[in-house]
Amino acid sequence: MNSLLALVSDDLRDSVAQCAAAAGYQMIDADVASCGRAWRSSRAVIVDPVNILALESRSMPRRDLVVLVARSAEPAGVWRAGVALGVSAAFELPDDEPALVRHLSQSQRASAGPGSVVAILGAHGGAGATVLAAATAIVAGDERHALLVDADELGAGIDLTLGVEDQPGLRWPDLTASTGQIGATALHDALPTAGQRLSVLTGRRDDRRPIGASTLSAVVDAGRTAGDVVVVDVSRADTEVTRTALVGADVVILVLTASVASVASARAVRTRLLDAAPVVELAVRGPALSGLRAADVADAVGLRLLTAYRPDPRLASRLETTPLSRLMRKPLRRAAVDVVGRVLRARPVAS
Repeated sequence: MNSLLALVSDDLRDSVAQCAAAAGYQMIDADVASCGRAWRSSRAVIVDPVNILALESRSMPRRDLVVLVARSAEPAGVWRAGVALGVSAAFELPDDEPALVRHLSQSQRASAGPGSVVAILGAHGGAGATVLAAATAIVAGDERHALLVDADELGAGIDLTLGVEDQPGLRWPDLTASTGQIGATALHDALPTAGQRLSVLTGRRDDRRPIGASTLSAVVDAGRTAGDVVVVDVSRADTEVTRTALVGADVVILVLTASVASVASARAVRTRLLDAAPVVELAVRGPALSGLRAADVADAVGLRLLTAYRPDPRLASRLETTPLSRLMRKPLRRAAVDVVGRVLRARPVAS
């Protein structure tokens, strides 16, 4: 967890501590006389007007990510001292707390690098999108931090697929009030996990409050900011949440089986939902008994084929008692590897 040096008065300390925690920082409380090492090593510094002048008097070196906080606008002398020390932004508390959290969260992007986001949805019922989403997150989590987001409000819950339904941690209803930035580190620490590097956000079966589109955006942004591979399991229902997930992804994977009916469904989903998605590619489970090949399916749908894999006829029944991580056979794992490789190639360039 990144550290944040706080050089503030008692009347600002609680507000700063709340903002630091929300943005995923560990706050270091110090005074000007003894803060030399923390001034140099902390990821960010928050300082009030009195302490900014004290720092100037001690000729502290200029550094990045210094934030000035105050109860009201400050005189020009404070600003001159702040500029000399590297102040990049100023906020009046408590009114500007949401803006301060956003600023602190965004400052973590440079240390982690931009992450990647893939949205996975089925063209029809039983396509296998949830299983492929879970498998993709498992494979991504083998080598890097991954965040699996269950945005299918009509589904049973992707935690059942992973076998983590009894783990403690935050679920969607715990985040429904959030409309601003969510700290990536704090989010990872609070969510259930399926392995050392994979965090999972899903709903509660006893609390079906709808997911807010703004909350979904904040969660995905948190994962991207932290450098995660973010995998979003998306419903094909035409809702604001679905469209938010699709537009916010670097790559969208449409999953279908190799059949004529599946092709018709995929065409309908493409027309109604995927017009604004940046990149859409296919994952086809097949071949069909009729002989329809994955390449034929892709040609008929009019989208690029990313991966094709054979179904495991025993998987659904075995998932009743065993987590997916222990059931992944080579065809499904290869498909998941293909998806992870594709989304990593689409990784945005850090600005």
